[in-house]
Amino acid sequence: MSAVTVNHRKGRPARLSAEAAGNSTALIGLELLKAIARESRPMQLTEIALAVGMSASRTHRYLSSLRHAGFVGKDEATGRYLIGPSTIEIGIAAIKNADGGQITDDLMKDLTNRTGLCSYLCVWGSNGPTVIRSEMGEVRTVARMRIGSNLSMLTATGQIFLSFMPLETTRELLIRDIDDWNRETPGAAASIEKSMRQRSKVEKARIARTRGMRNPAWTAFSSPVFNRGGSFRMALTVIGVTTHFDTRLDGSIAAQLKASSERLSMSILS
Repeated sequence: MSAVTVNHRKGRPARLSAEAAGNSTALIGLELLKAIARESRPMQLTEIALAVGMSASRTHRYLSSLRHAGFVGKDEATGRYLIGPSTIEIGIAAIKNADGGQITDDLMKDLTNRTGLCSYLCVWGSNGPTVIRSEMGEVRTVARMRIGSNLSMLTATGQIFLSFMPLETTRELLIRDIDDWNRETPGAAASIEKSMRQRSKVEKARIARTRGMRNPAWTAFSSPVFNRGGSFRMALTVIGVTTHFDTRLDGSIAAQLKASSERLSMSILS
């Protein structure tokens, strides 16, 4: 490997060559993305600056460039930064190429074809549960899930993450989603206490169900996916029109979903 060229003039600080400066810029950008990803929640500018050891003003300049390229997003209401769509696309591509990728595709297609329901797979992102795979098969329904979508902690998928992840990781987003739901839904009475009671039930049953969260006519089931070591990794979910399938927690659809989640868990190495 060739040595880094440094242009230096007497009395002035040394300047990196254009190639070295470009490499440095890229590395700093990656460090910023890693800091946001590690925290698993939207972060304030000052928090990111502290995490990477840079001034707030310099951090802001880099984040602005990353936002422009779609690698970082910003919640305008809170001013917090989160992983952007371009970063999510790269992560999804990596997951698809990882061990078990083809197995996951085949399993979800089989699940959708057997149940007649849309299925999707979510991982935890900086803004909560994030869709990384979606399977429609031959199903004709308006219940579609866009890759990269973030789901509320109150959905069936969100309940799985709430039940199998540490509360210190999920609590802030849960409070946000409860406030949003109560503000936007007439007569809603979501609360931390109700969510904690539901958390205990879901953890024991290893399945969550919600009705009418995104649409009054829809019901969703979600089940946890672990790796071979028993660590929680993802949530596998099916959704469809309530009147068109068995929505009982001890019914056939719930059983098929749990069986698919268990099979998928056996294919995940880490």
